[in-house]
Formats: sequence, C-alpha cells, structure tokens
Amino acid sequence: MNKTKLSLIGLFQSLGLIAYCFLIGSFIWYSNDFFLGRPGFMNVVFVLVLLVISAAITGSIVFGYPAYLALKQKIKEALLVSVYTLLYSLCFLGIIIIILATLR
Repeated sequence: MNKTKLSLIGLFQSLGLIAYCFLIGSFIWYSNDFFLGRPGFMNVVFVLVLLVISAAITGSIVFGYPAYLALKQKIKEALLVSVYTLLYSLCFLGIIIIILATLR
C-alpha cells in the first residue's frame, strides 16, 4: 500500500473522529436542558456510561484499521496509519484552537 493511500485513510479516520466528537459535544451542550437542577445519581451513571461508550467508539475509529493491519502482519502500514491519523487530528485541533482564539 502506498503512503498516499495510508495518508488518506488517516485523514478520513481523523475526520470521523472530529465528526464524532462534534456530535457528542453538541449532545452534551444541548442536554443541559434535560438535566436541570442538581445532578442526580442516574445523571452521573449516564455520563460515565457515555464516557465508556465514547472511548470504545473513538478507539475503534482511531485504532480499528491499524489493528486490522497489524493482525495481517503489516506492522509498518499500521503504524503509518496511526501516525497519520494522530497528526491530522492534531492539525484539526490546532485549527479549532485558532478559530476559537479569533472569535474571542
């Protein structure tokens, strides 16, 4: 597999990660209307379960395909996809920080 294709896979995984984080962030932002008042026990349980599910989903987005490649004995490609995904995610995070800084 060439490096361009691995880079594109990393880009798409990073875009999927950003989209998922945007959806969960929007859900948490707008769920404030549902959880009015003092947080109860079930609210804490809900947030913890959401955290665990989100960790599983984001882990599969970032490391699912590299794990598949590693199981097929393509270690170099697996590491490259992971590095590309993390680098693209850092770039997107930097862009988000710059946008937020200019809006203030």
